[in-house]
Amino acid sequence: MTDAKLEQILKKLRSIPHVEIIRIGTRAPVVLPMRITSGLIKMLKKYQPVYIATHFNHAREITPKSKKACAMLADGGFPIVNQTVLLRQVNDCPHVMKELCQKLLAIRVMPYYIYQCDLSQGIFHFRTSLGRGIQVLEALRGHTSGLAVPTFVVDLPGGGGKVPLMPTYILARSDDRAVLRNYEGAITVYMEPHRWDSICGHDPACSQEKYKSKKGPGMLMTKPHTVLEPRKRRIGPKLV
Repeated sequence: MTDAKLEQILKKLRSIPHVEIIRIGTRAPVVLPMRITSGLIKMLKKYQPVYIATHFNHAREITPKSKKACAMLADGGFPIVNQTVLLRQVNDCPHVMKELCQKLLAIRVMPYYIYQCDLSQGIFHFRTSLGRGIQVLEALRGHTSGLAVPTFVVDLPGGGGKVPLMPTYILARSDDRAVLRNYEGAITVYMEPHRWDSICGHDPACSQEKYKSKKGPGMLMTKPHTVLEPRKRRIGPKLV
């Protein structure tokens, strides 16, 4: 896509009142780093805030040219996040993923998501178990900087959205205490507070519709509903 065509799209998006940020998803810094030019940076600056979501899957993709492309974007004022896909025999190893995440931080790219490989045609041989993703997260949390720990997500089939998965750190819970474990396996009792008052409902943000939960379990916490029943929505084929 040319700079002119991209600017046409950005200009239209920026004219929409409720669009507050723009996120551009691109593999260009990885596979076509020479596409990141001073002219592109200058044009993108006119439409801030703009976030760049790129897609490194292995540390070997971090080359001198891709480093330069990311440096140009970061120096231009664009936050860069990375979305990695967990791929069998490519990066499905805690050590490989740790190397990637740490090297991404070194070039000012924030590890954002690790995706479970989709149920798409032709890529079944790349899929891993969900347990492998949990294993990778277990090896990252506490064993490297928290900045280098992305969120492991499954993109549900049928348009169900992303579901985050992580190791289990809450072992037990009652009204006044929780039993937690850390990355080393140490088990600790955490005492809960005995006061439940909150700023919720008293801050100006609470009265603004755009910040309220209108779907899902979050809605049950703020509205007088006792049952959550999705309507007019089907995810995938009906099971009989």
